[in-house]
Amino acid sequence: MKTIFWNFLSVFCLLFVLTFKFEYSILPEIYQWVNPFFEKIVSFSGEYLFGINKGFNCEISSDSLGLYIHVFNLIWISFLVTLPLKVLLKDKEVNLRPYLINSLILYLSLQLLIYGLDKMFKAQFFFPESNSLFTPLKDLSKDILYWSTMGVSRSYSMFLGGAEILVAVFLWFKKTRLLAIVLGTGIMINVVAVNFSFDISVKVYSLFLLVSFLILLSPYLNFLYEVFTQKENIQKPKKEEEILVKFQLKKWMLKAGIVFLFLAEGFLPYLQTGNFNDDTFERPKFHGAYSINENEMGLKNVFIHRHGYLIFQNEKDEFQDFKMEFDAINNKMLIFDYRTKERFTLSYKFSDNSITWIEGTISSKPLNLQLNKLDISNSPIMQSGFNWVAN
Repeated sequence: MKTIFWNFLSVFCLLFVLTFKFEYSILPEIYQWVNPFFEKIVSFSGEYLFGINKGFNCEISSDSLGLYIHVFNLIWISFLVTLPLKVLLKDKEVNLRPYLINSLILYLSLQLLIYGLDKMFKAQFFFPESNSLFTPLKDLSKDILYWSTMGVSRSYSMFLGGAEILVAVFLWFKKTRLLAIVLGTGIMINVVAVNFSFDISVKVYSLFLLVSFLILLSPYLNFLYEVFTQKENIQKPKKEEEILVKFQLKKWMLKAGIVFLFLAEGFLPYLQTGNFNDDTFERPKFHGAYSINENEMGLKNVFIHRHGYLIFQNEKDEFQDFKMEFDAINNKMLIFDYRTKERFTLSYKFSDNSITWIEGTISSKPLNLQLNKLDISNSPIMQSGFNWVAN
């Protein structure tokens, strides 16, 4: 039964890794090739097993309905692969556990390296956009509140990122691997708790990473139990080669090549953009927050989002956003309402790097707005001071 369990787990983990949507810079994105097939199975299972109306979104993406059905499908697919394997090879003991552990060592080191660098360089937990800063605290969702709070502290992001990078590097070496697994398990327990507590939409994936670390921890459980219970005559864990297949990474050239590939995968996005600290990276022209002079529409602020959005805030602190492009030659804003699929053109005037005036029509409502750019550099949240003694 143990062999069947580990073989099932190996097949499940392999299929999950190959089908989970994760964007890489160098490594092939295999999910793009295989997911059209698995999404057809999701569509079939959703309609005939769960009674979901035909035509539902069966995309396998983070914490989507399609992903949950996909995980269910992977469970029975893994059983269908594992059980016949046991019957066909009944005279041979085939245990995929060593291959699973070796594969997860590589996979987890890559993922933690990427996530760690994202935090170090503020691609993850980036400084909140001005529209978030001007949203009343009570109106922020828990996930935006968490991300915004984390984003205002680069030092803490570097601490978290550094811890994940350390685990990734320690996984590469046998002498530090157990320490890496213990630290990584602790980190992932915290990540899972945060994702569930703040309703952040990577719950399934973070659970998968946590389970993966627990799988790596399994060969050391007896040893750790004896250490923490201070048992006499503690038996050292079996030599790794007795638990794991002698892995080809022992050949230093192959190991160096894989490590170099992982490092290239992690660093390439930042080398291409030159953005090694997103807090100080140059923002697009006109980016920022603007107050609006008294107007008939009850608008009080407008925001130019770095990712190409024009966002209005009214006196009731309600927001409306539009996808936006600038026509710098004609001083026009080309905006798109992705809810109604309508397109509008607004004229603007500017001085230096600030918009001073917007005029046009949106959904038959005329706009004639005078703007004043807001300077938030002196606000408390922008200060990086540190106090040993409370004020």
